[in-house]
Amino acid sequence: MNPMLVGDPNIRPRYVGDPNINPRYVGAPLAKVDAAGNPIEYSEQEYLAGNVTWFGLGATNIPAGSLGTVVDIKPQRPITPQSFRIPSTTQGMLVSQVSIAGTNIFAGQAGTPQEFFSEVSTAPQLEFPTIDTSTGVQITMLNPTGAPILFTGGFYGTALRR
Repeated sequence: MNPMLVGDPNIRPRYVGDPNINPRYVGAPLAKVDAAGNPIEYSEQEYLAGNVTWFGLGATNIPAGSLGTVVDIKPQRPITPQSFRIPSTTQGMLVSQVSIAGTNIFAGQAGTPQEFFSEVSTAPQLEFPTIDTSTGVQITMLNPTGAPILFTGGFYGTALRR
């Protein structure tokens, strides 16, 4: 491994948390001292290891004819999602936006059928940035049907733990 490439912006791990990759010890976070050229000091360890987990979104009633009901939720620890899942038992809604740290992951806002994200879908998954504890994720749901629909789902991915 070339130590000069650690943190290089051109290195993008696609499947962090894949069963074949075991990120066990993340190490201590670093904090640089006040002036350039001074040594680097270690801060206290906040997170010790990474593992795969679920980040559930709870249950939210999306009213009939909704033009944009926002589900805003924050994880208890940072998580880098590998997939976003909505149960196939609910149908008829559209996912308008998935915003992480203020950036909409989707290219448009007209809505993507929620079935694309079901556990039986063969649609390819998106690459998601890390969902931080301070910003969370905001999911905007549209319900063009004439009846309220219960929205629920979750992210599967790699999270840090203490």
